[in-house]
Amino acid sequence: MLILGLGGSIHDFSACLLHNGKIVCAIEEERLSRSKQAFVDASTFRCKAARYCLDYAGVTEKDVDLIIGADNIESRYYARYVPGIRLMNHHLAHAASAFYPSPFTEAAVLVADGRGSYLDRENKIVETVTYYAAGGAEIREIRKVAGRESDDFRNVSNSAGLFYLAVTEEIGFGPMYDEKTLAVSAYGTDRLVEPFRAFYSLDDEGGFSQTLGQMNELRSLIRAELGRSESGGELFRTKADAAYAVQVHLERILIHACRYLHKRTGSDNLCLAGSVFLNHAAVNRLLRETPFKRLYLPPAPGDAGAAMGSALYGHYVLGGHHREALLPATPYLGKPYPAEAMEEAARKAGDFLEEVKTEDINGQAARLLSEGNLVAVFRGGAEFGPKALGNRSILADAGFPGNISRLNSAKKREAFRPFDYIVLEEDAGKAVPPQGERRFQAHEAGAYASGRLDDAESVGASPADRTEPVNPANPANRTNPANPVNLTVLTTEGTAQMHAISPGLNAEMAALLESYKRITGCPLLLNTSFNLDGEPMVETPAEAVRCFLKAELDVLLMGNKLYRRKKTEGEA
Repeated sequence: MLILGLGGSIHDFSACLLHNGKIVCAIEEERLSRSKQAFVDASTFRCKAARYCLDYAGVTEKDVDLIIGADNIESRYYARYVPGIRLMNHHLAHAASAFYPSPFTEAAVLVADGRGSYLDRENKIVETVTYYAAGGAEIREIRKVAGRESDDFRNVSNSAGLFYLAVTEEIGFGPMYDEKTLAVSAYGTDRLVEPFRAFYSLDDEGGFSQTLGQMNELRSLIRAELGRSESGGELFRTKADAAYAVQVHLERILIHACRYLHKRTGSDNLCLAGSVFLNHAAVNRLLRETPFKRLYLPPAPGDAGAAMGSALYGHYVLGGHHREALLPATPYLGKPYPAEAMEEAARKAGDFLEEVKTEDINGQAARLLSEGNLVAVFRGGAEFGPKALGNRSILADAGFPGNISRLNSAKKREAFRPFDYIVLEEDAGKAVPPQGERRFQAHEAGAYASGRLDDAESVGASPADRTEPVNPANPANRTNPANPVNLTVLTTEGTAQMHAISPGLNAEMAALLESYKRITGCPLLLNTSFNLDGEPMVETPAEAVRCFLKAELDVLLMGNKLYRRKKTEGEA
């Protein structure tokens, strides 16, 4: 049985193709349209992600037995499939994306985002948080929190996602850039934590309440605080204080909800989905500060992940199939490109690339990394979701002098934002209990990767809070390699992420990390997505070469070959 699932809302459109319950392919529309977050526009009609999945599987629309998606997807995205498409509840699609790929036979499931399905369209009532108990193939709703949209659709009451977004917008970041608010929160103080408490309340059943009036008051407070701040460092610190406050309260809201959910379900297993859980710092606290013992977060917890959830719901519930817990689904769900396509892309850039001949590509890449080179990786299928996990990554030695500044410059991104890490699973520590060889889960890094000291000062941070980066290439500087504090600059707010890789999840990346560890004694590398700031991750070999050259990176690992960028006379 072939099932095509569609995801998104008015942004983050996606598609997932399922064959007899197995995921064949999944891709986000933005990777194909090359428009970040794929906000609805004229290209939405094309539904490129669905075509990508069908072409990869070698089938047509006529071969598909069921087309299904969430009921709040912009109708233009699925227009070509009307009237055959089946629509389901948005939060239920999220819950399915979290539970069905998890390793659990039963679990509590929490879904939280900005807004879900309309419960009363005329009165603008939408879902905001939903609590579930799941077992076998059944996902049973326990409680639902609903909110009202404002007349301009900008705000939604009782929405943890819109609470956070309101702060994101007021401190100067656009919609869909909550990760910048999380990054800035690492620089904040608790000055605004108590004032923010007045803008919402918690009930005795794990719920969160915030009126539209309170949201407007919150926005007014932030504007007033910013208006009293002078430019430069003081203005940045005010923004950081607002970010810190909303982060503290978001975590409080989610911990409250999870403690209630555990009380109602008695389960030790927790699955999470919805855009709120892209906030990895909050996710890490849920495992540490609630009674749950095990946690699963899908690779695409936001709206794009609803494509996978709706397809799996179609298989298990509508199709009536029995479910057994499996190892978590791989996040590498894009199509792999043939060697010929990669070699052709390299040939077209022949004046700017030169091949590095080697019989041990992972070993040579590790050596080049240990020497301070910035290495872009393009191989296998692309990751489904917002995080690069070694197939569309840029890697670097975390403490090599100047590397963090070079990465910020190459990606054209702000110095206050952290980079993530990639690490061998055996060295990832115990932040998240093991969930099997193919585990995909974020680990808290315990350190905030910022720029060098001069970068930190440029965004208004206090130099007293900073230390100079050390060079892990020098064995004398490599203290406990499992503790990344000595490999980055600055704070211990947990705003960086560590992604654990095992041979069962990604054999090639595990081999590279093993080689790097043998050379340096260090088990982890800086890991960031292979793209420029504001662009989606690269999808094709041609895009990989273009981005590599535009960013002026050093080495490109593409397929089973290594290439160096030919440096200009001024760089030589």
